[in-house]
Amino acid sequence: MPVVRTITLAPGATTGWHYHPGRVEVVVLAGTLTRTLHDGRVEVSRAGDSLVEEAGPVHVHVGRNLGTEPVVLIAHYAAPEGRPLAVAVPEPAWSRSGGGTAGA
Repeated sequence: MPVVRTITLAPGATTGWHYHPGRVEVVVLAGTLTRTLHDGRVEVSRAGDSLVEEAGPVHVHVGRNLGTEPVVLIAHYAAPEGRPLAVAVPEPAWSRSGGGTAGA
């Protein structure tokens, strides 16, 4: 069953590393969201931008508010029945090392 949530990240806040069991479609309503993706790429989304987070543990990522104003998102989750909207995972080793990209 689809779920829609409004998410607010205060300045300096993070989502923590996680993945989604189902696809998520997101619109940034305010602020600037900075995401580090499973392959080390960094994507920046600003108010008015939309993005898609694909399902599954291969698509781990973290969202951060590196700005000075709150980031406000509206997220549409296509979560499989009985599954959580997100699953927390440890920070990847490549991210902790400051190496920049996965496999580097």
